[in-house]
Amino acid sequence: MKRILVTAVALLLASPAFAQIVVAYVDGIVERGVSGGWATLFIGDEVDPDDQIRLAAGSYAELSSTGTTVKLSRAGTYRVGELIQGAGRTQAAGLGSVVLNRINRVAGTQTRDAPTTAGGARASEAVTQTGPVWAGGESVAELIDEGLDLLADGAYLDAYYVFEEAYDYAISDYDYAMASFYYGYAASLVGRGGQALDLLRSADPLPGSSVYEQHLLALGQLLVESFSFHDAIDRLRPLAESTTVAPEDRQSAELLIGVAYDGLGAEALARSFLLRARERVPGTPAANAASIMLGAGE
Repeated sequence: MKRILVTAVALLLASPAFAQIVVAYVDGIVERGVSGGWATLFIGDEVDPDDQIRLAAGSYAELSSTGTTVKLSRAGTYRVGELIQGAGRTQAAGLGSVVLNRINRVAGTQTRDAPTTAGGARASEAVTQTGPVWAGGESVAELIDEGLDLLADGAYLDAYYVFEEAYDYAISDYDYAMASFYYGYAASLVGRGGQALDLLRSADPLPGSSVYEQHLLALGQLLVESFSFHDAIDRLRPLAESTTVAPEDRQSAELLIGVAYDGLGAEALARSFLLRARERVPGTPAANAASIMLGAGE
């Protein structure tokens, strides 16, 4: 299976529109290969398509070019032009909006569900199911509901700060997991990709909660977008193989896994998962995205 738009993106790289590729964000260490070694890159530095860059373990970086943003979270060495091509593939399929639209169904339509059993605690204090009430008079659950209302109104930055407060106040494992998801999800909406990835990784998705599938999908999308393909596959495979989740969630996981395998150059596996995604629920945005990916190799 040929990778999406490789020829088209290669032509774009040679055009003036791609003459400027800028380091837009760095958390940690990212370096460019120079004669005799490596030079540290900083926000605002320019790189060329032929440059080799190296991301240190535990770091996160974003490169920006005309209409394209490259996110990196997996330690390793990359060629800038190939990163732009990879980002172009996912953008051509509309991957970000497809999965985001699936995740969006939790915003403003579902409130925090009460845990069926008391979880462990992150501190020695005992808490009730609904969580403690703080000086502001709102419990963690109420803060999450307030944030959901703000998301539904499109007030993403306001929601981000409300979820941050819920995250800071969370004590029980349950509240911590829920707040981590919503805070991370809101961080992705306001363009804080590195923080979003850290938050979504900080707590394991909570089976049985109203956001379990969405947590996995949001994390999987960020991992795919930041070239952490192996991690994305490991996280998403249980969802893609589940027979109990909603077919649309399973389909989204299959789509993301197919894109991840494509990024790894595993053409047969990529095609297998993309075919499953296309046929799982025909006519959905995810099915259409899978068709675009498959069409590039047919």
